[in-house]
Amino acid sequence: MFLAIKEKRFAKRVVKRLLKSHSIISAEKTALSGEALYREVLLHSQLVDPSLVDQVLWQAEDSVDEWTTHAEQELGFRQVVHFVVLSQYRAAGHTGTVVSFREIVYSLIPADL
Repeated sequence: MFLAIKEKRFAKRVVKRLLKSHSIISAEKTALSGEALYREVLLHSQLVDPSLVDQVLWQAEDSVDEWTTHAEQELGFRQVVHFVVLSQYRAAGHTGTVVSFREIVYSLIPADL
């Protein structure tokens, strides 16, 4: 029970930080969309080492088919955030989860971002 609460808090913190960065970057750079926007959001959030941002986006895109329904073909912000949450959790030394990070991320991020 305690682990589930800890995991939910972790995921929500990462999601909120990325949503805040998304809001700021979207307002400042209105012409950006897709991966260019996601790159700037990741850089702004400082959750990902700047030298690894392109690699993270590539890995997230590579994982889209595994994590999404087949109706979604392109890399979306939800998929990027889901990948970052999982990556950050693993980087903190954790190997598995009790909760579904996907469900948390998808419940907090609108599909149209």
